Order: sequence, then C-alpha cells, then structure tokens
Amino acid sequence: MVSAPAAEGWAAPLFPRSEYERRWRRVREAAAARDLAGVVVFSRGGAQTDSYADVFYLANHYTVFPLLPDAAPHWSGHSHCALIVPAAGEPVLVLDFDELRPDLVPVDDVVVSGDVPAAVAGVLRDRGLEGEAVGLVGANALQVAPYLRLRELSPRTELVVCDGLVEDLRVVKTAAEQDRLRAATRVGELVVAAMLEAAGRGGRTEADAVAEGYALAARHGVAMYDAAVSSGPNSGRYAYGRLPSWSLRELEPGDLFHVDCYGALDGYLFDLSRTAIVASRPSGDQRELLDGAIAAIGAGLEAVRPGASGAELFAVVRGELDRRGLSGAAGEGEEAVGFSGYDCHGHGFGLAWEWPWITPWEERRVEAGMVIAVECMAGRPASGSVKLEQAVLVGEDANELLYELPPYHVDADA
Repeated sequence: MVSAPAAEGWAAPLFPRSEYERRWRRVREAAAARDLAGVVVFSRGGAQTDSYADVFYLANHYTVFPLLPDAAPHWSGHSHCALIVPAAGEPVLVLDFDELRPDLVPVDDVVVSGDVPAAVAGVLRDRGLEGEAVGLVGANALQVAPYLRLRELSPRTELVVCDGLVEDLRVVKTAAEQDRLRAATRVGELVVAAMLEAAGRGGRTEADAVAEGYALAARHGVAMYDAAVSSGPNSGRYAYGRLPSWSLRELEPGDLFHVDCYGALDGYLFDLSRTAIVASRPSGDQRELLDGAIAAIGAGLEAVRPGASGAELFAVVRGELDRRGLSGAAGEGEEAVGFSGYDCHGHGFGLAWEWPWITPWEERRVEAGMVIAVECMAGRPASGSVKLEQAVLVGEDANELLYELPPYHVDADA
C-alpha cells in the first residue's frame, strides 16, 4: 500500500488561481442559463463536515467559528460563509469571523462581519443585484434564522433556490482533483486498517479500535467525519452508538465488527466500509455473509460505467443480495437487519456526497471523471451483518479501483 501524504492545504493553495477563475466562469454560465443576475453560495463550517463543499470548491475557504444561536443585530450566521458571484464582475467572499487565510483563498474582495446575512444583503445592494432574481445555493447548509434575516434585509431580491447549480459542476473531477481524491483514499485505507487491526485482536472496546484510526488520521491532517461502528449482537445495525457512533462494548472472539469510515484530506473525502472478525476465523455463516457482500459490490462495480443510471446500479447490487437471501429482509417473527428499508447502495463523492445516488429512483447517469462508491450490508437476522464499501474513479473505457484494502480483516494469530 502506498504511504499516505500529509495534508498540503495547510500551507499552499489547492489549485492555481486560474482553476478557480474557471469555476467562477462556469457558475456565471450556469446562472445565465437560468436567467439569474448572479448567485449567492452559502456553506457552513464550525468544525463540522456536512456542508462546506460549495464555498470550498469556489473559494478554498472553510470557516472555523462554531455555530451559535442568532443574536441579531449583534451577530447572525456564525459558522456560515457566503460567496456572491455576480453575472459580471469579480466574486465577493463574506466571512463570519476574521480568520481569512489569504495565502489559500483566491478571492480578492473579502467582507468580514459577525452579521453574515446583513453583509450579504449589503453586497447584493452594492453590486446591483438587489431586486433581481438571484440564485441561492446552499439552502441545505443555511440555517433558518440567518435565511429569514437575509429575506428581511433584502426583501426585493428574489432568491431562487438552486442547490444543484454548483454540485452539477463538482461531480466530474479534473485531473488535479482526481489526484487529491487518490491521496485521500490512501489515507483512508490507513485509518480503517488501523481500526480493523485493533478490533481483530480482540480484548478491546469499539472505542479503542476507533481511537487507533483517529490518532493516525490526526497525524496525517485528516478532518474526521465519523466512524459508524457495530459489532457482535449489534452487527445488524449500521451503528449501535449515537453520539458518538461507536460504543464502549468490549469485542469478543468470533464477533463481527464493521465500520463505515469517512473523513477529508484537504477537503476531499475518503469513504469506505470494511469488516473484521474478532480473534477468530469466519464461521460458515459469516463466510456466506462476506462472500455475498463481496459478490454484490463486485457486481455493482462491474456495472459502473458512463451512461449507467443510479437506479440500474441499485438493481444490480440489491438483486445479488436478494438472490443470496442477504438483503436483511426479515422472516416471520424475525427482526430485519442491515440496510433493509434503506434503499441506497452508494453515491458519488468528492468534496461531499454527490449524485448519482445508487437508489431505485435515481435516473441521473454516471459520467467519466466521477468517483462512485458502491456499498451494502449483507445480513441475516440470525447471523448479523457485514458491511462493505468500495469506490472507483470512472474512466471512459475502464475504471480505476481506489481502495486496495481487503474486504475483511482476520487477525493473523487467530
């Protein structure tokens, strides 16, 4: 396995300014196609990794200040930032807190205000956008209170929600972005391998296993998102813990331990799931679960190609699980396990989880340059579940497998 590099974004811009200028130009083109006078893009940081992608993609900025309840007019929109991209002219970055890294951010015009919606309203007015139809990107990131304040302070502006405008630009990765994702996946393998090795030895808790991976992640500059863990009698669940999503349960010989682990290196995600058998070789039932998950993921990856829809990929993965009786469906008197009732077997990803979603309803189609993760839980009520997730970089003619980590781990001394 290739050793993982440390994060570079701490000390250098991710991409040259010309790349960001290209992205701004594409945003303007997408806005013009919707008859919009410009776009205001919101993202949220504050040490969470749910909603930073759009501003990070366009401005290489992440706001570190945490989310606070609004106390307007003293402050509003803490942990939010916004990039205003007019149809003509340079973009303006609005920050909630004066922690700008000018060595990293390509935007020249920056406004800092504890009242983010008031500052955005001021930029809309100064740039001649007030009273026009303006795209609002990031409605899923924007808290209700600062949104209502923006509406109050710019009442004549028609805010047209178009969350997909930037995501549609992000889904196909440039060659430089593909390299970033390769680096992230190498780190992700190391993080998950550390967790599996700790779990596989037994005599430790779920928390001990997660701690091994988190310690390594911190040294490599990873912003960890989560490690969703279940084990033993709880292995039929995606995660048995809640906050955090692991527990202090001690791992026992023969237990199934699985983790869905995701984090970001320089903003770009890794996302993979693996299973360990604790201090033992797989039993016959466990082998069937593992073989079934491997077959379902393998079939799904084989079907990933330009032009395939998310719904078509879902049918392949779920069909393989159903044929083996491993989709988690419950028989009479039994409790369902795994992803039964959760109709998703994967997604695109980059700076965030992206379309196409591998669901029964997703008609959007795979394109070359996307990164697609295929995942499943394979389980039976009496046996528990294993979890597996693999990802590929989609090519015109062939895909590149991003993770080399084996689908399951057995301790060498077991």
